[in-house]
Amino acid sequence: MQTLSIGEILWDIFPDKKVWGGAPANFIFHTAQMGAQAAVYSAVGDDALGREITQLIKACGINLRAPIVDYPTGVVDITLNEDGSANYKFNSDCAWDHIPLNAELINLCSNADLIAFGSLAQRSEESRKTIIEALRHRRPSCKVLFDINLRQDFYDLDIITRSLNECDILKLNEEEITIVCDLLRLSKDEVLEVFNLDLIILTLGAEGSSIISKNTVSHLPASPCEIVDTVGAGDSFTAYFIINYLQGMPIKEAQKLASDVAAYVCSHSGATVELPQKFKVLRNN
Repeated sequence: MQTLSIGEILWDIFPDKKVWGGAPANFIFHTAQMGAQAAVYSAVGDDALGREITQLIKACGINLRAPIVDYPTGVVDITLNEDGSANYKFNSDCAWDHIPLNAELINLCSNADLIAFGSLAQRSEESRKTIIEALRHRRPSCKVLFDINLRQDFYDLDIITRSLNECDILKLNEEEITIVCDLLRLSKDEVLEVFNLDLIILTLGAEGSSIISKNTVSHLPASPCEIVDTVGAGDSFTAYFIINYLQGMPIKEAQKLASDVAAYVCSHSGATVELPQKFKVLRNN
């Protein structure tokens, strides 16, 4: 399976360390751990942070394609609440706000089996146009995941509506589902129907997750763990669920395995946690 994420790559700056990340990179990292031919397309600056993040992501077996642009590499300052949840402060007008459309990105899209994108990289007009235009070059069998990832005020009704029209699967969390339904003036079931989605993946923090399809709703409690931080937990859940689901695994089984992976990630610091071999079920497929 060939997986592709388009969007932000950046440095997560914690009080005591920095870790490379960004939801598209976090998601694709976990698909790579599962044996997918994983690529991420973004942009970096001509600076030390850009060179370092490029080297580290490629070292994880990810095909990083990140043109160098005349803007600084993205960073986000992260502070953690007592329950391990995170607050984010992004730098403005950075490299991933200027992701270029080129033949390389079009080729990646035309060969992908799964393409993931979000709303954050669409805060700028340039990257928004690149993402939407690139998606038009996907092949008919390709599935598109919109991991909405709402942050601060970097979204609006037009971005959400246009993105929903381009995707097959919507992923969001318990806060985002309320915002989206209020903006669209639709219920969850109506969002599924109006935008002809295959699935809605809804993560609910400590309450678990729900997978909503046209005929069923599968709810599952969260797998227990000692939380260190929740950064990247949703990305790992989504990657593990969607890869297994697209490989033919029943929803409930894929959901349980994804929940166990998310719990493992939550019990470690940072989003790009190396998983035990028992979770890498597709590596030799």
